[in-house]
Amino acid sequence: MKNYRNLEENSFDFNDKINYIYGDNAQGKTNLIESIWMLTGARSFRGTKDNNIVSFEAETAKIDGKLFFEQRDQSISIFFANGRRRVFLNDIPRTYPTEIIGKFRAVLFTPSHLALVKDGPESRRKFIDAALCQLTPTYPQLMVKYNQTLKHRNILLKNSQMQNIKSGLFEVWNYKLAELGSKIIKKRLEYLSRLEREALINYCEISSGKESLKISYISSIFKGDPSTKSEAEIEKEFLHYLNCEQKRDEKRGFTSKGPHKDDLEIFLQGKSLKQFGSQGQQRSAVLALKLAEATVMNQLTGESPVVLLDDVMSELDETRKNYMIESLENWQTFITGCEKNLVSSFENLKFFHIANGSLVE
Repeated sequence: MKNYRNLEENSFDFNDKINYIYGDNAQGKTNLIESIWMLTGARSFRGTKDNNIVSFEAETAKIDGKLFFEQRDQSISIFFANGRRRVFLNDIPRTYPTEIIGKFRAVLFTPSHLALVKDGPESRRKFIDAALCQLTPTYPQLMVKYNQTLKHRNILLKNSQMQNIKSGLFEVWNYKLAELGSKIIKKRLEYLSRLEREALINYCEISSGKESLKISYISSIFKGDPSTKSEAEIEKEFLHYLNCEQKRDEKRGFTSKGPHKDDLEIFLQGKSLKQFGSQGQQRSAVLALKLAEATVMNQLTGESPVVLLDDVMSELDETRKNYMIESLENWQTFITGCEKNLVSSFENLKFFHIANGSLVE
């Protein structure tokens, strides 16, 4: 690593079990977690522009990762310069940074995820889409194509009141949007089926089997449960909506329904967790979901993802904290926190202290 934010140039051999990085705030803990996450797809989870990644008084930055995936040792390198990224896989340059997505996989858990239940629909869509991007190499491009098509249709909708736009143009974009959108919805539903099963197991263990968890996909297009529908049925109904609601969308100036407006709702004992759940129940559900994400990734790929826990342990009570560590004892895990003794009671730990961007074992 070189010139990456405030982190000093250095290299480390991390423990293949639990790595605990502790230090005061603003010393570089999240920057380190971010640099590891970057290796999954060359994008920051903070939405940061590349220019802000390069440290002050430097023009370029670099991350090198020596990793084990696809049953062999491999390497990923990312160079940042002039607001752009260049990616190398096993020292071979790649045309697009997205080409490394789905190679090295990780599950990220930050304090913002603890509000996943209470937040708006966008955060829950991002949660499921981020997991699918790592699991399905074609999913990121599918999302790009859908968003581009959505943008074109919205431009037509906004201009329809001022210009005499031929109906044939709408037919083309409606068909394309329904085709792409149905694929996204179906992939989300398939993934959610697995995720719910594992999350239920986790939540039952956290709550000592006292409460049951259910996750529903809330479609903006369909009434009721869409999980029983085929991709062709979803496409047909989505296209029907786009055609029937076109005039109303023209007045609105945007496409009011589709996978870009869908949501997930979590139920506990048949009641909405968002509306009726306590903070402890909501946090238990999020913990169950994130652990389920890691398990499903392992099931579908045959490889265990690296787990990144950025400053979340102090937000959990002792019961949830202990369950988290015990669940991850056989996975390579990176944990950050301010207190040295936050996880000191567990085995297979390797401690690192960070101060002013300098990491010391």
